Amino acid sequence: MLNIIPKPFKAEEYAGKADAGCGFEMTFPQEWLPDVQRFYSYFPAKYGKKLPVLSQLSAQLREEEYVLDINQDGVNIRAGGAAGHAYALESLRQLHCAGGGLLPCAHIEDKPRFAHRGFMLDVGRYFIPLEEVKKFVDFMLMHKLNVFHLHLTEDQGWRMEIKKYPLLTQEGSRRSHTNFGLRPHGGFYTQRQLRELVEYCHARHIKVIPEIDMPGHMQAAIHCYPQLSCFDRKLPVATHWGVKHDILCAGKDFTLRFVCDVLDEVTEIFTDGAVHLGGDEAPKTRWKLCPHCQKKLRELGLENENQLQAYFIAQVKEHLKAKGVKVLTWNEDEISGKAPADVTWTVWNVLEKDLHKMYAEMERGRELINCSSVPNYLDLTYNKCPLKAVYTQPVDICKPHPLMLGAQASLWTEQVPNVRRAHFKTFPRLGAFAEAVWTPDDARNYDEFLARMPAYVRLLKANGVKKIASVKRANPGKLFGFFEQLWFNKVQLCWHGLHNLIDNAKVARMAKKRFPME
Repeated sequence: MLNIIPKPFKAEEYAGKADAGCGFEMTFPQEWLPDVQRFYSYFPAKYGKKLPVLSQLSAQLREEEYVLDINQDGVNIRAGGAAGHAYALESLRQLHCAGGGLLPCAHIEDKPRFAHRGFMLDVGRYFIPLEEVKKFVDFMLMHKLNVFHLHLTEDQGWRMEIKKYPLLTQEGSRRSHTNFGLRPHGGFYTQRQLRELVEYCHARHIKVIPEIDMPGHMQAAIHCYPQLSCFDRKLPVATHWGVKHDILCAGKDFTLRFVCDVLDEVTEIFTDGAVHLGGDEAPKTRWKLCPHCQKKLRELGLENENQLQAYFIAQVKEHLKAKGVKVLTWNEDEISGKAPADVTWTVWNVLEKDLHKMYAEMERGRELINCSSVPNYLDLTYNKCPLKAVYTQPVDICKPHPLMLGAQASLWTEQVPNVRRAHFKTFPRLGAFAEAVWTPDDARNYDEFLARMPAYVRLLKANGVKKIASVKRANPGKLFGFFEQLWFNKVQLCWHGLHNLIDNAKVARMAKKRFPME
């Protein structure tokens, strides 16, 4: 058994060990130097005979594929590209860590199961410093994940500097408190920092997809620019979790201009040709009362507000498409097919009754990414998404299709206020997820995965993970799981539901008075 996570596509172990206790001496193509330098940095300098490593480019392999041969005389790596070589080095590093410098003699042929292997980090609810975000990127490379989805905007905080709209970070990045607490919270990334982050990801063969959530989850922006809302209301940056009813007004020209201006700056920094527009959890409570939205709806001959949202997203999509940028959204109530077919869905609410609709969407040309909340929302309790469920999940959702691009694990942060908590929620589930998207179904074995867990935990600790859930904690029993879920559900008390009811009544009276319906 080779101590590598995710488990390689094919591997054969032989008798004997190769001694790499004093490190490695590598021969490699010069363009792979950054990966080799990073690999060297993991090992303390030691005097003594180093194990030779010969790395070569192979035209017979694809970009992310590699072949790794280890024997007592040295290591040979053949890779289809820089990414495959980096993954080979990660596998070599894991074996070195597990064996204390002694490597098993082995032949490994490795390649990914899915092209899209993603991880999402929500920095909108709780800001995470840049250096800690970079560590998550390092963890992604360790797990051979290749798409970083960065959720940058929320009702509770706007995290990206936009030069044309400076108030977004001057005011929108800070909230006065969180739920019923007393402490203010804030933070944002400058454009220089985000360029640095993108370069950091690219050096690790990871693409970056920024998310600017719209038309919902925009209260922080509305606080800064009230004209973005239906009734020009001056609202605070949200202090409580939950879905807000004040969203971007789809009937004003200024809204579309603002969104396109923001995305122009976003796409200058995030250069991988994809932007996530959110699109979910956007109640139409205000739109039903708004004279601007109702006028737009009549002008376009639309039947309802959901179609107006689809139109709004389509307008933004066309702006980005002209720049060569692909659009992604969450699927939610667009499941009926109202959203344009060239918008990729990150599917989070996978219900049994809707599986045939998901397949139908792929048949009509829509790309899908499995982001199912259960079991791939890492912020959820281990009771709700136990380690075993993450590992054994059927990533294809319904049945294999070429437009099922892959899957994504997501770490939302409503109940993740610090990095220690983030690590506890993420590990060891990220290892199980990585194996689900990398390793073929017929090669996966949960019991064998657990046998590799001690070496995996040592690797995580050696790389700065602050807290890791034990296997027992990650698969809680019924009694503990019940109380864990009960404690988690306390967030329901912080959703401002009563406030929404009162506020809705207030807005309805105001709208009736100011804009009597004809």
